[in-house]
Amino acid sequence: MKRSNFKTRGKTLSAKKPMNRTSKKRRNYRASDEGKAAMEYMGLVKQLPCCICNAPPPSDCHHVIHDRFGSRKASDLDTIPLCKKHHQEGTDAIHNGKETWREKHGPDHSYVEWTKRAVKEFL
Repeated sequence: MKRSNFKTRGKTLSAKKPMNRTSKKRRNYRASDEGKAAMEYMGLVKQLPCCICNAPPPSDCHHVIHDRFGSRKASDLDTIPLCKKHHQEGTDAIHNGKETWREKHGPDHSYVEWTKRAVKEFL
């Protein structure tokens, strides 16, 4: 038996609504004063050198992941600057081996206070 024109419960695929890139909750947070301040802070973190190898900016703004319980993302204020090599691309990247990265560089949350001081000095 042949399926007809990719119909899904009476609707064609082209009639489906596109998926939202961000949730309403996140859009509301970003529109709030607290969200705007957090986005500004993360923009400043991106202008810092990598906290591991001191590679020049722009850096990626990494939300800390070590010693966290649950699936909720860390606060936007608990971020550290990492170069691409130490963040996502490369053998030393934290997202390619969380435990290996911890053994080599320590827990990522230990760099948060350094980052906050550096942002304060940057202003």
